Amino acid sequence: MRFPRHFPVFLAAAALAGCGYTGDPLPPALMIPQMVEDLRGYQRGGVILLEFTVPQKTTEDLLLKAPPSIEMRAGPNVPAPFDMNAWLAGSRRLPEPEIRDGSARLTVPIGDWAGKEIVFAVRTAGPKGKVSAWSNLLALRVVEPPRPPVNLRAEGAADGVLLTWEGEGSRWRVLRRNQDGMAPAGEVEERRWLDREAQFGQTYEYAVEQMVITGTAPAVSELSAPVRVEYRDTFPPAPPSGLRALAAAGAVELNWDRNTEPDLRAYQVWRAEGDGPLEKLGEPGVSSSFTDATAVSGRRYRYAVSAIDANGNESRPCEPVEIVAP
Repeated sequence: MRFPRHFPVFLAAAALAGCGYTGDPLPPALMIPQMVEDLRGYQRGGVILLEFTVPQKTTEDLLLKAPPSIEMRAGPNVPAPFDMNAWLAGSRRLPEPEIRDGSARLTVPIGDWAGKEIVFAVRTAGPKGKVSAWSNLLALRVVEPPRPPVNLRAEGAADGVLLTWEGEGSRWRVLRRNQDGMAPAGEVEERRWLDREAQFGQTYEYAVEQMVITGTAPAVSELSAPVRVEYRDTFPPAPPSGLRALAAAGAVELNWDRNTEPDLRAYQVWRAEGDGPLEKLGEPGVSSSFTDATAVSGRRYRYAVSAIDANGNESRPCEPVEIVAP
């Protein structure tokens, strides 16, 4: 029996298939870190605070086994259009940042940068020395260190905690302490701020910083000395309004508009005979009406009502009304 001439070719093809041949070998990975895309920062007092996320992968989407080396640079901005090489020629390398939980942070003194626009950039290098592209550029207009506010005061008011302070500037940020530390609570253009979110019975701590609007990110001062306040309810309700006195059979009927305070507890009725002083009439009650069955027919009386809240704070009596008992 004779085999076809091409039989050995089939054998060779089968042998190659059996060895799992997948093509030519791939070139080694370059291990270039991905570009930093979130470089951010701002001026606080006499320093610049910088931060960014350290790349964890390469441009080939491979994990880096160790943090890449970091090159951070800063230098004055150059005339438009921006030329990277011109900027690099006038820039200087910054110290190595501190890396914690995947973030790099660096504090840089402003030195002689006040009055200049300074551009910051960062790039990283992988284990083979291959460098990434430069990060997003951060441009900051550096100013003389803003001065912190002074004489910060806090006092309770009926509708919140009122802060006042002194010092130079035209805009300020108020910070309030929470479980994570001092956090922004509001921004104002006057030297006072009312914390309408404050709750009675709580203790609060505040600080204030001056803001200088400079473009990308405002420059801020160091924080003022903090102030603490225990916010206690010592504020009476408003006096009741709309008091009316009506003659009834053998009595004087009083009614008035209900107060709107959520912590209102009761009302106290007051009576005076003729031009005499007002005196309490009966015990406090929750109703917005009252019947005076003790009024003597033919005598002139003046009536008023005060409001009492849940903490016992009592308003002054409202404007009295006058009636002659029937």
